[in-house]
Amino acid sequence: MERQECINILADVIKINSENGNEKEVALYYQNLLKKHNIKSELIEYDDKRASLVAEISNGCGRNLAISGHMDVVSAGDENEWTYPPFDAHIDEDEVMWGRGASDMKPGLSALVIAFIELNESKNFKGKLRLMATVGEEVGQLGAKQLTDLGYLKDIDAVLIAEPCNVGVTYAHKGSLNYKVISKGIQAHSSMPELGQNAVEHLSEAMHEITKNISKEASKYKNDVLGQTFNNITVINGGKQVNSIPELAEFEANARTIPEFDNEKLISLVKETIDKLNKKDGYDLKLEVTSDLSPVETNANSELIKTISLVASRHENLLPRHLFKQMNDVLGPKFDYLFKDMEDNFDLDSISPIVISGTTDAAQFMNGNKNLDIAVYGPGMPMLNHKVDERIPLAQYIDFIEAYVEIFEEYLK
Repeated sequence: MERQECINILADVIKINSENGNEKEVALYYQNLLKKHNIKSELIEYDDKRASLVAEISNGCGRNLAISGHMDVVSAGDENEWTYPPFDAHIDEDEVMWGRGASDMKPGLSALVIAFIELNESKNFKGKLRLMATVGEEVGQLGAKQLTDLGYLKDIDAVLIAEPCNVGVTYAHKGSLNYKVISKGIQAHSSMPELGQNAVEHLSEAMHEITKNISKEASKYKNDVLGQTFNNITVINGGKQVNSIPELAEFEANARTIPEFDNEKLISLVKETIDKLNKKDGYDLKLEVTSDLSPVETNANSELIKTISLVASRHENLLPRHLFKQMNDVLGPKFDYLFKDMEDNFDLDSISPIVISGTTDAAQFMNGNKNLDIAVYGPGMPMLNHKVDERIPLAQYIDFIEAYVEIFEEYLK
């Protein structure tokens, strides 16, 4: 596929506002693109405006590889804060494309789709290649769970996820657990607090005890590659009026977990803490789990990881030394400190297996097949994910299309 056509495809999908449950238009765009190249695909409906997309090509017997990316993007926020409108796919004089999803992760998914088309045309592979474009990764990994429940991972050997992870290949990441603690009290005038039960004060004690207990327990467990579990309280709400005893308060928290101290163990500890507090007079605390994504730890020396490392080593533009310089040139001096720290922790002349704290759709895919090999490797500028002025150098996007074709051919040879 010609370079300009590849760029046009990326621009087209960035111009589609697929935030907040509006991915179906992106799925239809990719479906029409595949149809033009005589590839059948299937929409997996989630609801009226949401549908994942699955397509498959095969050529005799061999390995079964799945490739995946998500179509949803986070909110653009206040569009007036952007240098260029977030859904215009503006290309500047340095050949950098701007827009929401320009890093996370429309370049990665578009590159997969284009490489998928090119492999189908060349037939230079053996086995099966399954494309899965998912909905709702940013909140709940909804599409990945649906596809997993429908059995799309059962016959798969390995999955390549094109999240923006370009200076290493991720084979493991922490789990992500979101939960909410709600405190119910009794409203009263602040001049007569004895007539009420202060939901904010009870919640405050719960926050302190939960944080203390998780920290103490987490210190007992360490994963050799993922480190330790940690917990962050991120949202607090409570009270309506300064001179009233509040009858309701709540906090939300996000924990990043390891297999040794996983989501189940952490939630059990939170429940135990709450149950103990609820024995005190007037306390009425309740726990709600809002997202439960398990840790992922797969083989760092899998054939897929080795294949990606081998292919990347043949491309100077895909080595960390070049990528750090490329991204630094785009972001400017204010990010110098970040790249200096990253360079100190990477082999600049090879692509190596790495681990991350963030989660991916792999957390769902592993539930459908515990023997999967996982590799997360894709174009993007991770330090701009979810931020204003998200963007990507188009050269990096094009380089990854070429790399994906070679990875597919090498892994499925």
